[in-house]
Amino acid sequence: MNKNSWAKKIAKCAFPLAAMCLLLTQQSCLEEYAPGNYYTFTGNTVASFLESEGYKEDFTYFVEVLKRAEIWGEMRTYGTYTCFAPTNAGFEDYFKEKGVSSVAELTKEQCDTIAKTHICNSLFYCKDLVVGALPYPNRLDRYLVYTCDSATDEHGKMDIVYRLNQQSTIVERDDSVQNGVVQIVDRVLSPSNKMLPDVMELDPNIRLFVEALKATKMTDSLTAYMDDEYELHIPSYDSIDPSKGIRYDTGMEKNQIGIFPEHRYFKFTAFVETDSVFESYGITSLQDLVDYVTPFYEESFPNATYDKNDYTDRNHPLNRFVSYHLLPEQMAYNEFNISQKELTDYYVEWANIDIEDIFETMMPHSIMRLSSPKVGGRYINRKGAGKTLVEPGVRVFSPSETAKAGDAVLDQTAINGVYHYIDKLLLYDKKTREETLNTRLRIMCQTLSPDYINSGARGRLSSDVNGNWTMGFKPGFCKNVQLSEETQAWVRYRNNTFTCFFGEEITIMGRYDVTFRLPPVPTEGTYELRMFMCTMKDSGLGGFTSDRGVVQIYLNDVPQGIPVDLRLNQLDVVVTGDGKKANKSDDEEVLRAKERAMHSRGYMLAPDSYSAQGSINLRWDREDCLRKIIATDYFYPEVDYFIRIRLVLDNPTACCPFNMIELVPKSIYAGDIPEDAH
Repeated sequence: MNKNSWAKKIAKCAFPLAAMCLLLTQQSCLEEYAPGNYYTFTGNTVASFLESEGYKEDFTYFVEVLKRAEIWGEMRTYGTYTCFAPTNAGFEDYFKEKGVSSVAELTKEQCDTIAKTHICNSLFYCKDLVVGALPYPNRLDRYLVYTCDSATDEHGKMDIVYRLNQQSTIVERDDSVQNGVVQIVDRVLSPSNKMLPDVMELDPNIRLFVEALKATKMTDSLTAYMDDEYELHIPSYDSIDPSKGIRYDTGMEKNQIGIFPEHRYFKFTAFVETDSVFESYGITSLQDLVDYVTPFYEESFPNATYDKNDYTDRNHPLNRFVSYHLLPEQMAYNEFNISQKELTDYYVEWANIDIEDIFETMMPHSIMRLSSPKVGGRYINRKGAGKTLVEPGVRVFSPSETAKAGDAVLDQTAINGVYHYIDKLLLYDKKTREETLNTRLRIMCQTLSPDYINSGARGRLSSDVNGNWTMGFKPGFCKNVQLSEETQAWVRYRNNTFTCFFGEEITIMGRYDVTFRLPPVPTEGTYELRMFMCTMKDSGLGGFTSDRGVVQIYLNDVPQGIPVDLRLNQLDVVVTGDGKKANKSDDEEVLRAKERAMHSRGYMLAPDSYSAQGSINLRWDREDCLRKIIATDYFYPEVDYFIRIRLVLDNPTACCPFNMIELVPKSIYAGDIPEDAH
């Protein structure tokens, strides 16, 4: 099979030009417009497919690599694999790059790397993927990045091209076999082993930002990768194998699988202005950048002192500017917020909200809101949604939109992170802090620690192949989280039947005592701190209440009121005129009376921006879903705040399904305009 035959196979993926709109919405790259190559090779395994008639002559090099890497035997047996199989033509290009002529001239280590790069222990069908990182890592524990791009074929016809890591094109896709799926690619993937600053330095489009990164020495903060101490502290009972795992029960789910991360990684995300973006502000040199950003940060932090000649001073405006662009977790374009269609298409009330998450940046005591509106794009510090949009925010470029330097296609992924282009200057200035972020800050539990994200614990769906397991973390090895020795804290997969906000939670179990550090507030002032509760009382699902505990909640080790009973529902915390739970059809005055009565006792209705199971609105249809007001206090941006949850009844089987907290400024919860229900 020669290169021309593969070119013909690419033509099978051609779309009408109108289908280019899919690139803008970032939905699945393959829809009904192009059925593509969907073959089932009955009786074949990955191995027998690669040696089958019509294919074997084009995969001899890859088969030899798999054999030398001692992975070939696995490809012949039962399992669940995705094999990205490079053609011989792709290997020939790779040989030229490496200065060799055959697989025999590669080292065993090189063969291991190639084999493990191209094999994943999960199924990936192109029709199910969205632009961004694949849902699970390859055998090297690295995430491949999937992108769409346009191209013109030899006949001048517009095609859609599907790539991995911006390097390799999928030329035949979704060939199902008995133990997985084969995706045929035209180049050997060579993921970078460089650290994030070194990968960024190779990009000719971001020279000024890289210069600023070096000048502030924030490069030193981006060179960590693996915690060597972690594996020395793995107890003998730990399991890293989802097929075995630690088994536990909750009130509703029996025989749950819990595993621990095999490694602890330090990874990062950078949002970067290109040189052309800087030029649009008249910034062409490092001094220009310093001069431009200094007034914004001196206004935003009027009491800060710094050495104007020392860019490494954390109070210096240039240092603040650069470090605000950095996050201590690696997130691909599709990982900032929920992106799975199973949730976004049916369980989000898009008319009312954008999906958003709050992250603490590497600038001390600062936060960033990352948002995904219904129609296309990812944004930083966007405010409002739909008709209520008041601040559009800074747009993040998708991998498919990545600027190209000449004919070179850039891979923006490093061994310890990823960087993304943005379309305008990103500042943590006075306007951002006092206006854009003067809003209800809804903080999902799984964003509270970078370790939840860097381990791959956050963001999985329960319906994913090999995805139905939870992940635990050992005390002392999870940033921003303190666990007592008797605490189990399992990061759950997302599930559209969970009666919790956006279908994610951390199940806290045992005789638990757990403390989470909260992200900083943007400005000082009075805030309400709230926690979402799903009690399961009288839910119509069997009345599972025995697994909910009674807890004492603390803010910075100060107990906040009496213990909280996690087994209550609306009617337990408020009785009003009609004696019924709040209803969407209530008269406005009746509803307000119920809400005021709940609020006076420290409770609120659930938000109405999420619907479990496609039709059950958490606010109106589930009286066992509430928000508990933990504290009303004066918060300062430069002070660290901790929420502690401690079981107070001696019930070792009790659990706390920790899902979401809110930090709400007084201007919102007690402002001239009543806080919305979303």
